[in-house]
Amino acid sequence: MLSMSPISAMTRRRLQRPGTDKSPIINKFNQVLSRHFFTMSLIAGICIIFSIESFVKSIYLQPFISSPFYYFITLCVMLLFFFFFYLNKGYEIERIHLAWLTYLLFISVVEEFAFRMMLPFFLIDSFGTISAIIFSNLLFACIHYVTLRWSLINCLIVFMGGLGLSRLLVNTEDITILILVHYFFTFLNTPLPPERRTYNRAY
Repeated sequence: MLSMSPISAMTRRRLQRPGTDKSPIINKFNQVLSRHFFTMSLIAGICIIFSIESFVKSIYLQPFISSPFYYFITLCVMLLFFFFFYLNKGYEIERIHLAWLTYLLFISVVEEFAFRMMLPFFLIDSFGTISAIIFSNLLFACIHYVTLRWSLINCLIVFMGGLGLSRLLVNTEDITILILVHYFFTFLNTPLPPERRTYNRAY
């Protein structure tokens, strides 16, 4: 059986496009933070700053304000599942794994606030509800294409998933539920930080 050489293997990731000299693959945690987390946090921060009153009074925050303990327990159960996943796969839980879980939680918060809650709010008056939701999720997918170098098909999946989350927000009026759902499925998609992934499983 032919095996992939180390050089060619390093140019491929499960979610990313093949690397090139001008656009190498992202294979370090700090690259994810500087490229993706910073971009998403900046967008979320701008959205919230320019509409802080609407953000604070949003009906989407009321379920969490009313019952924070329920969401805390749910988060704890999810974390236990994540730790069990690591142990079941034979991974030794290191600080980098804990940092990765923290990052996944924060990116879930940031992305849901920005692209499912605040950005559509800004655009609805000018473009209507459906167009605002489509544009927000299209931008969401495009950012993954640029900052994380995801392939086009994976960005399309992200776009469709974003539309599903937007629909869930309309039905539940609960942004915290979306954050937890986002957190869970993001973990399943990328459970390990880049430094701990093997080439055939990495993104």
